[in-house]
Amino acid sequence: MLSNLFHDLVTGHQYSKKWPVKPQLYAIFPECRVIKATQFAAMFLPIIAIISFCIQVAVLGYEFMPQALAMACLILSMPLQGYYWLGKRAQQPLPMSLVNWYGQLETKLLQQGVSVKSNSSKLRYLDMALLLNLAFKELEKGWWKEWF
Repeated sequence: MLSNLFHDLVTGHQYSKKWPVKPQLYAIFPECRVIKATQFAAMFLPIIAIISFCIQVAVLGYEFMPQALAMACLILSMPLQGYYWLGKRAQQPLPMSLVNWYGQLETKLLQQGVSVKSNSSKLRYLDMALLLNLAFKELEKGWWKEWF
């Protein structure tokens, strides 16, 4: 069970690096918001956890150290929750509406001469992330206007 949790966290971190965080995708996919919130949490919450721990111990005394430590651990776990969600999301199969959209985007990329590695048997959100990332890099500016 612990290895599954670790696998989901690692997959979530990798998925957050592969997903294109573009303004055009914010309204359609929650990944953009979750990735930004997780990155923000990973940057600032360790500092907040340390400050919270120190203030609680300084004000309340050493007899409240277990509670202060529990609070710090809770604060430190928040970015992990985001990576866990992203890891689970990356492994979910795409719904049929997105499978059709994936096929259209893949066709457009192939028409432009871009080679696409497709796993058309069982498409997941991770495959969608890779294809969207490739489309934003390879296609001309404004390609997304016909879909969004």
